[in-house]
Amino acid sequence: MTSSFSNRMQHTDWIEPHSRAWYEQLAGEYGEYAYPWKSEFDEPTAETMFGQRLEARIGEHTRLLDVGCGHGDFLHRWAGHAMEAVGIDVVEPFIATANRRRLQPSHRFLTVDVNEGLPFEDGYFDMVSSKKGPWLYRKSGGEGRRVIKPGGTVLHLMHGGTDGGLRALFPDLYTPVPPFDKQRSLQHVAKQLELAESGLTDMEIEVVEEVEYLSRPIDVLIKKYFGQSRALREQVWRERLAGVEEVFHKHATARGLQVTNVYYIVTGRVPF
Repeated sequence: MTSSFSNRMQHTDWIEPHSRAWYEQLAGEYGEYAYPWKSEFDEPTAETMFGQRLEARIGEHTRLLDVGCGHGDFLHRWAGHAMEAVGIDVVEPFIATANRRRLQPSHRFLTVDVNEGLPFEDGYFDMVSSKKGPWLYRKSGGEGRRVIKPGGTVLHLMHGGTDGGLRALFPDLYTPVPPFDKQRSLQHVAKQLELAESGLTDMEIEVVEEVEYLSRPIDVLIKKYFGQSRALREQVWRERLAGVEEVFHKHATARGLQVTNVYYIVTGRVPF
């Protein structure tokens, strides 16, 4: 029988990943942005690498703005020694969780829609970071540029997709894509973020190919349908889990089913 989910993104209940509705669905169910599937990684992960680069640039007098902070755990982990760290997110339940878990008085979390402006003084921050959140530097005169000091640092972690054979194994779940080409992907990121018009200098894009091992067959589906409604997930589980189990057990290693997550770490500086 042909799966009715072969074209899953045209299903009426499908929510576009990383849209506002998708984040609100996550917040309503979990109250945080945390991955619910089970897996293990080859270290360091992309998020660890990004956190290390962030931490290395923070001094005792640094004011940091984290855009799209989610429930705040990343900021707590990597920005503990900043003079001030402010996390903003448009999803109020995420901010409520972040404030409830707040560990340091130097940290604060605010509900902010970046499309409506930023409630901070000109040149207030030394650094602006975003872990898979909004990119504020598509034009040189935008709000992101206004709130950061001349000479300030911008860091951004961007997810570039998942493959490593996963799409070929599950073509009815994942849209096939051409083989990964590093140079072409760098050009795509630069165009997507409009780096040439950003007004930033010392731009660097680092490609991270993160290796992950999904622990169980159901984790393939949990990863794919992360952020979707419970009703849609349960329907997919009933229809697809048996087929996924067959493929998983045929191709999994002792650590699990290996997949590759591609990320980009973008760094730049505001000119003096």
